[in-house]
Amino acid sequence: MEIGHFTWLRTHRARYDLSSSGVKPIPLSEVERLGEVGNFIEDLMNVYGVDRRNLAITHGTQEGTFTVLSALRELGLIERVITVVPEYEPIRVLPKFLHLQQSELIINESLTELFNHIEKGSVLLFSNPNNPLGIFLDRKLLWELSDELRRRGAYAVVDSIFLEFVESNLRGLPLENVVFTFSTSKFYTMAETKVGWVVGDDRVIREVNGIIDLVSPLVIDLNLRYASILLRNRGWVRERNLGIIMPNVDTMRRLTSEVSDYVSISYVEYMPIFYMRIKCRELTGSSLANKLLSRDVLTVPGQYFGKDDGVRIGLGSVDKDVFETAMRIVVNTINEECRG
Repeated sequence: MEIGHFTWLRTHRARYDLSSSGVKPIPLSEVERLGEVGNFIEDLMNVYGVDRRNLAITHGTQEGTFTVLSALRELGLIERVITVVPEYEPIRVLPKFLHLQQSELIINESLTELFNHIEKGSVLLFSNPNNPLGIFLDRKLLWELSDELRRRGAYAVVDSIFLEFVESNLRGLPLENVVFTFSTSKFYTMAETKVGWVVGDDRVIREVNGIIDLVSPLVIDLNLRYASILLRNRGWVRERNLGIIMPNVDTMRRLTSEVSDYVSISYVEYMPIFYMRIKCRELTGSSLANKLLSRDVLTVPGQYFGKDDGVRIGLGSVDKDVFETAMRIVVNTINEECRG
């Protein structure tokens, strides 16, 4: 199986790389200066306000999503998977890889449409906040979702890797018929190490831990130690991330206003990505991404999220001066293509 998104990133390089959906990695030397190491499991229990039976440790979010979906299938709880478009490509292709029935739902500016598609034996599989649009279900809507899932005999698997950008308090997430997957690779990005974890329904988590023990045991203890330090310093991490992201958000809004006749922007406050839809001639996300690549700017075309109507642009991986230079190239390219 080939993931087009990953192939695009592996096979292209540019001076101005705006393809990342995370933030600049925190050097491990800087992590070490933040304080004492704790017990990673206990730290997670404190952050989410959950018991040990509601937790599983993985090597990353994708492994978590894979094992949760596998667990639901092995338990005989699901027959059909509902995904959305636009959506992160690995999420959209996983159900077919596991030979599960799949339906896709096109969304624009809300994930609440998912509620209308819950039925017995189904699982909603989606990122929250959505990658690439940033739209999300808040805590209140997640509880409403959990209630509907329980009533209808369905489940949700929620890739929540971006959730901490938009929700500072993660205690009290609904656990019944819902499983959330996380990792350090976005909010807590470290260059040399990564840890993932799963939080959710204890019946499903028990099966997840059995699958992990079978196919992917033993997350390296050193990774857990570094991740523990960051969990204990979440406030510092948030301020550090926002210090990178928000100046670039201001630049994005200022420069894209110059081409507002030709683009529309999907952006949720504090997210490290935005999505720019194109509204001129026959210009697609892929054609724009390739034109930008020829000018040394790397973005991600919408085709890898299931809808080739724009490009995703990262806000957290480069400094303000670099981002402004790259966005000026983006705006100039759009003006040339749409006004010419």
